[in-house]
Amino acid sequence: MLSEDENEIIADYILLPLVRKTLERDKKMIEESKVKFKEPYIMMIDKALSQLAKDLNKVKREVYKQKIRFKKNTDLHYSVFVRGYEHNKKYHPYIAADWVRKRIDTYL
Repeated sequence: MLSEDENEIIADYILLPLVRKTLERDKKMIEESKVKFKEPYIMMIDKALSQLAKDLNKVKREVYKQKIRFKKNTDLHYSVFVRGYEHNKKYHPYIAADWVRKRIDTYL
């Protein structure tokens, strides 16, 4: 059985890269758009990406510290190995998208 902290670390490890990918894609779309004042939006996204990078590094250090291992089965399905036990983590795309949106809100 996974502890609440382990579940949070695992979710962050799997889903935070999706937040980064989404923000990077949105930044590129803004850069290519015909918005008159792009700089404020780009600066806001850059600030969010900077904080996200710090959070992702923190999560990766914690994964290493707790000796958690991951095997990617599909995009949102992972086999997670914790303390010698295998746990399957599978996120429904709609739930993952909602989680990503909420996390983006916290960064912006």
